[in-house]
Amino acid sequence: GPGAVNTYSYRRLQVLEERFNLHVMLNADKELAVQKTVPHRDIYNVRKVDTHVHHSACMNQKHLLRFIKSKLKKCANEIVTYRDGRFLTLA
Repeated sequence: GPGAVNTYSYRRLQVLEERFNLHVMLNADKELAVQKTVPHRDIYNVRKVDTHVHHSACMNQKHLLRFIKSKLKKCANEIVTYRDGRFLTLA
């Protein structure tokens, strides 16, 4: 059933995470040495930049508008920022 799938998935993720940690432990020095040999290191070629985005997990326009309206109704007096020496609220 679904419980067995969840258990299997969780255990599989644990195994993969441990394998990755082992890889990092064994190869971190090598990867760092290779990275340092790159003559033009900058934000575009540093290692471990995660650009994998799940758009299906993002809010669409309708959900965002519903969230904004809900916050305005329920939390209008909530302080959201401090600007020019003043605390500003949603209202």
